[in-house]
Amino acid sequence: MSQPTDYSVLKFWFDVGQYLITVVIAVYVWLSNRVNARAKDVEQMGNRVTKLESGSISHTDLGVVYERINKVSDQVSNISGTVDGIKGTVEMIQEYLLNNGGKK
Repeated sequence: MSQPTDYSVLKFWFDVGQYLITVVIAVYVWLSNRVNARAKDVEQMGNRVTKLESGSISHTDLGVVYERINKVSDQVSNISGTVDGIKGTVEMIQEYLLNNGGKK
């Protein structure tokens, strides 16, 4: 009689082949996603350059930008005033602690 067929070797090579196919597909997907992302970035950059070259940025657009910059400037000035007030308070506390901190 013939010996029973040993399928463990066949299963091993089938698993190796399956693994290699999976790796090839993963590399293909990764590369194609990179190419697509790069193409989208180039297209967006081209659209931005076209918009700049066509002069579609108007004085109204610049006015909006300047208005936002002025709002940020006002907010920074308010924060600066608050920090100056905190600084004065901290200096008074420090002065008190240096002069009267050890006395009870």
